[in-house]
Amino acid sequence: MGKRRTLGSMACALAMVGTAFVAGPTAATADNKAENTVAVDSQTLEKSLAAAPVQGLQTPFEASNGANWTTVEQAQSFLQDLEASSDRVAVHEVGASGEGRPINLMTIGSPAQQSPEDIAEGSMVLFNCSIHGDEPSGREGCLQLARDMSTTTDPAWNRLLQKTTVGFLYTNPDGWVADTRGNAEGTDINRDFLALETPEAQALAKVFRDWKPDVLNDLHEYGPREYYDTAALVLWPRNRNVDETIHRLSQRMVNDYTEPQIESQGMTSGIYGLLVKDGVPFQQVAGDGQARILRNYAGLKHITGQLTEAASGPVTAEEENDPLLTNRRRVSVQYSSAVGSLAMVSENRNRLARQSEAAAERATEAGAAQSGVVYFGGQDNMVPTTSEGAEPDPMCGYQLTEAQVQAVGATLELQDVAWTENANGAFVSMAQPSKTLIPLLLDARSEYGLTEATPLDDC
Repeated sequence: MGKRRTLGSMACALAMVGTAFVAGPTAATADNKAENTVAVDSQTLEKSLAAAPVQGLQTPFEASNGANWTTVEQAQSFLQDLEASSDRVAVHEVGASGEGRPINLMTIGSPAQQSPEDIAEGSMVLFNCSIHGDEPSGREGCLQLARDMSTTTDPAWNRLLQKTTVGFLYTNPDGWVADTRGNAEGTDINRDFLALETPEAQALAKVFRDWKPDVLNDLHEYGPREYYDTAALVLWPRNRNVDETIHRLSQRMVNDYTEPQIESQGMTSGIYGLLVKDGVPFQQVAGDGQARILRNYAGLKHITGQLTEAASGPVTAEEENDPLLTNRRRVSVQYSSAVGSLAMVSENRNRLARQSEAAAERATEAGAAQSGVVYFGGQDNMVPTTSEGAEPDPMCGYQLTEAQVQAVGATLELQDVAWTENANGAFVSMAQPSKTLIPLLLDARSEYGLTEATPLDDC
């Protein structure tokens, strides 16, 4: 592997600029010049947030120095206090869990955005704060970052918040209460982004559909073990149907922003799913291209995205002797990764928003032209090995029976898939932005599809 540029190397050269974000390798693009984007050091940015006036607002986790995780009730009170104390903050109830708890989306902007229409001309980055209830560090990182962003007076943050909405979604309150991976029914929500059977996945799908984020960072934790023991692991969407430009931007966010930002804070990082010995990956044990996983689903929805995993157990000798140090580091991973994502947005805001729209247009055009390849298996580092894994001559659409429309129509609406009623039921054209998702929902070859519709070669 080549030597990675570190964020700290820029600090001296940029000291006269003031606080802001680390530059990526292609920061000086036409898009950025049009926005007068300033490339600066995100280490300084993270320090500026830590120095923000907190006005007495601390999470129970912070107040206990990492001994106590914040509860659902405490978090709801914290969000309400934050909304009342800052004109940048709005809290939106975007759904309810299986047990009736509110699923909250907190948005931060300058000024606060009260509805999706308020950000129609801007951009949005979304942090999914611990979809698994027994992985608390993402929630804590989100609460702290939201607080710091709502109070900071730093010019770099103010510039970002004037043009970008930052969202924090708390997707699984029932699992949070029960300290379980799944929701109240025991379902892993992160395996439900095709079928959308859980109310929690439905709420997140509505956020994608209505708020239209350009960038996603999905915050998780993992259990470290031999050959798989860095403080953090990160990964981009790997489904082979993801738009090539969105795939490249997602890799760039991981390689040039979030991973270096984590490492700049003295923590180690690696690629999720890869066992590594003596610096060389030798086995992949996770991180595939399943469309039903949020990291991949976001890419199929034309969102530049990634996964962040903080090691839930100790990864240094010091952490072995101090569980609270381990807890604080777990949260620091999430916080730093989020800052890295925001650095990516700061330097590439216009391009990210434009490419999200352009990817939808490219999908529509490819669907109309029946061009490209439709993949039902494989991932970005693995081509399918069976004839059922790929379709080199794509269909122009799918025919649904009336019974199938009744069964899956509501889910297709949540997935933002359009159809036209006809004498036999309904026709779903591939010539629409959801072209990347449609075969994975409707084709018999899709492992996790909704139904087995009839593919059409001539429409």
